[in-house]
Amino acid sequence: MASFDLTHHSRKVTVYIPAYNYGAYLQQAVESVIKQNYENWELIIIDDGSTDNTQAVMNQFSGHPKIRSYYQKNNGLTRSNNKAIEMSYGEYIMRLDADDYLDENALLVLANVMDSKADVSLVYSDYYVVSEDGTLIRLERRSKVYEEDELLDLPSHAACAMIRKSSLVELGGYNENILCQDGYDLWIRVIQQYQVYNVNLPLFYYRRHAGSMSSRMDRLLRTRQQIKREFVAKMGKDSPKVLAIIPVRDDSTAAEPVLALKTLGGRAVLDYTLEAAVESGMLDRIVVTSESQQVLKYAQSFEGVEIIPRSKELCMPNSPIEPTAVYVLSELEKREGYVPDAVLLLFVVSPLRKARHIRKAIDTLQVFKCDSVVSVCENNSYLYRRGKNGIEPIIKERKLRIERDILYADNASIMLSWVNAITPKSFVGKRVSHILMTRGESFQLDTDFDFWMVEHIMKGWITGQE
Repeated sequence: MASFDLTHHSRKVTVYIPAYNYGAYLQQAVESVIKQNYENWELIIIDDGSTDNTQAVMNQFSGHPKIRSYYQKNNGLTRSNNKAIEMSYGEYIMRLDADDYLDENALLVLANVMDSKADVSLVYSDYYVVSEDGTLIRLERRSKVYEEDELLDLPSHAACAMIRKSSLVELGGYNENILCQDGYDLWIRVIQQYQVYNVNLPLFYYRRHAGSMSSRMDRLLRTRQQIKREFVAKMGKDSPKVLAIIPVRDDSTAAEPVLALKTLGGRAVLDYTLEAAVESGMLDRIVVTSESQQVLKYAQSFEGVEIIPRSKELCMPNSPIEPTAVYVLSELEKREGYVPDAVLLLFVVSPLRKARHIRKAIDTLQVFKCDSVVSVCENNSYLYRRGKNGIEPIIKERKLRIERDILYADNASIMLSWVNAITPKSFVGKRVSHILMTRGESFQLDTDFDFWMVEHIMKGWITGQE
């Protein structure tokens, strides 16, 4: 755990810029701090072993009375963050990324919130997304916490949030075991102990370009999984008893076997779901339920997998999943008095779901105060629905793809709920969090093309071409 000094406060606000090979943007970032309509600030610039002109840009501001510079070998973002905390004199701290820049009123507005709301430890704002050359793309508006967003499972932007130094120190600073998503890790720890607040004013400019960490989706999602896993482990709570239910419909025909037993990549489709469930290591029991005796016999050959036959009435093409979940729960309670804490539904049409996704869903259920967790993928398409005059756009204002609000699509992979949230009419409860999966991980099996595509994705993963 990092060690920090709280004894000296000659400045109200410390802004720090960790810079690594962003010399092309650093001057604009620094000047946006200098131009603030707020006087009581200091700026720390940390060169994290850059090999471009970063140091030359920093030297331009060497004589400024409020600016200090620090040079180090490449230590990574989280270590740079902790170094800035160690060097800071401010009561409040804000990180400004070297490729972003502030609105001239950012420090004035956010510091005023902190001054006036003693119970708030972190405050953040809306922001503008700009292109690599600074062209305005869109305004990113965040839901008002505790009013429009009670779940708090969507963190503040890692940069340009203002936090009390005392709270940062109490939390032990930044987690140096992670290489990115430091803001996500900090957010999860902050909301467990402190109040947060947000301002619906755009107070900084976030530059979106190929070098942004946010564009590396797979790395981002895997790091968030690691963060949740470590946090849950530190909570010290008993793991919930999670019952996994794998419903398999007998959709066989005279010409085609049941989908779950078709061959995919040299194995039965059902193998991938059973393997992920077993390898997750976080499931109390795993049950396959089906009206197909062939499926039940096959599933029974897997160690640690139980079977419960179900009636054809529960698995008609138009049958919802809730009666099946309630039936399996009632059978286990009636036979053994067994009642799990939570129930996980895994669907065989999603063979690219991995054990890590299951672990992430269970961790998410524990980290956030939610009733349910579902797996989704982003959908930035321009969507239509049938209307009186033909198809009509769901969102009336047509925008460029990069300007649209992100929508989420259920990918038929994971549904998880606390058992007391499940009813005969609804498996998910009122407060629903999510785990995000990539579009490549979200392919569902239906047609021959789907089988072909999924096999090619699998081959890409094996050969490192994902």
